[in-house]
Amino acid sequence: MPYLIMCKDSKDYKVFRFCNVVKIGRAGSNDIVLNDLNDLAISRHHAYIEQREGRHILFDQSANGTFVDDERIESCLLSHGTVFRILDYLFTFIEDSAAESIEQKVRDSHEISIKDSQAVETLIPIGDKPGDEIDEKTALKNRMFEQGIIVESEKMLSLYQDVQAVAGINVPVLILGEPGTGKEHVARALHNFSKARGDFIPLNCSSIPEGIFESELFGSVRGAFHNATDKPGKLELANEGTIFLDEIGDMGLSLQPKLLRFIEDKQITRLGDTKIRKLGVRVVAATNQDLKTMMKEKTFRQDFYHRLACIKLKTPPLRERKEEIIPLTEFFLSKFSNEYNWKVPRISDNAMKTLMEYHWPGNIRELRNVLFSVLVRVRGKTIYAHDLAVASEEIQATATRPTKSPISMNDMQKRHIIEALERAGWNKAKASKLLGISRDTLYRKLQKYKITSN
Repeated sequence: MPYLIMCKDSKDYKVFRFCNVVKIGRAGSNDIVLNDLNDLAISRHHAYIEQREGRHILFDQSANGTFVDDERIESCLLSHGTVFRILDYLFTFIEDSAAESIEQKVRDSHEISIKDSQAVETLIPIGDKPGDEIDEKTALKNRMFEQGIIVESEKMLSLYQDVQAVAGINVPVLILGEPGTGKEHVARALHNFSKARGDFIPLNCSSIPEGIFESELFGSVRGAFHNATDKPGKLELANEGTIFLDEIGDMGLSLQPKLLRFIEDKQITRLGDTKIRKLGVRVVAATNQDLKTMMKEKTFRQDFYHRLACIKLKTPPLRERKEEIIPLTEFFLSKFSNEYNWKVPRISDNAMKTLMEYHWPGNIRELRNVLFSVLVRVRGKTIYAHDLAVASEEIQATATRPTKSPISMNDMQKRHIIEALERAGWNKAKASKLLGISRDTLYRKLQKYKITSN
């Protein structure tokens, strides 16, 4: 049976399985009902998919249209990975072969609820399990911490909940975000959550000359070109696993349609060879560039973009999750100190204030590099604001020398939490909002620092 993956605003993913016909619209009689806001722009009976002679065809019957590749359609023959849009809802069509693994995974988790025994089964997204919300969030945060990923803010928690939800759905994923925000970490988490049998193979599209990129991706045989050897490409090495194409915006226009063809039919032929190889590879791409602007400028193919962006994930910049600066700092200081057998240093009030006030254009990568540079200099001694200024000219303007005795990071964080609780009248829900952290994170901090209201 085929599947539809539905999402709104690149989140809240749901998976629908159907047999011969699925109806989509605002009316409650549809198999998939789109009436969250009772938006009249969605017709009561907006669109439907019908099976004809073994092929699935999408039909539009609305006033405001159904769109494929930003083109309004009356009907469209669906193939694996086709994406269509109804207002703010995106749907991805998944053929039977890819659906089997999803069905089995969801059945193993006992997460099937049948809406109509003859027509549609609505599947709770993988990872969106019933139960205690705090326990689920804590378990996810702990799992990410084991992978070296700090998840404290609501934005990061939402991101990795989406990662967990879509990991078992083998369609291309496009990760967007500024440099240094951890896009490769997201890609590796997708691979790890999917429990794929194959390897995770990263490939930086900006670091390989265009002339040899095709052989790197698809492989080659001896004699295909000067100095060519028999070797598999990155796609073959990622068979039954994941290929991560970083900086996808730097991929040349001549190569984009060849990779697009692979995404559609999952087949490759090495350069100079005639043998066709069928592969099972999850394609995950990432970029910090504005691909929509590049499409308008004809430097990135529109059809390629829509195939890559079956599911889009966005990594938030560090300035939008400042509550993670303290735990990230603690993590990096401890990690580097253990690696080089140094004493974990204290950090002064002014140094922490400098870290919190700086805007971090390089995000987590910049924070990591600054802290390492500082550690090399202080070697276990207290970190002051001027140490940060020496390590980074960019934050020199905000760094000042301390005027009072340094305190530990734990003591500073404890004071910060108590101040927020006092301002909130010891109302923990209000205090968590002031601190910019979730309530379960606040409860864990209260236990850690033994903070009570007396």
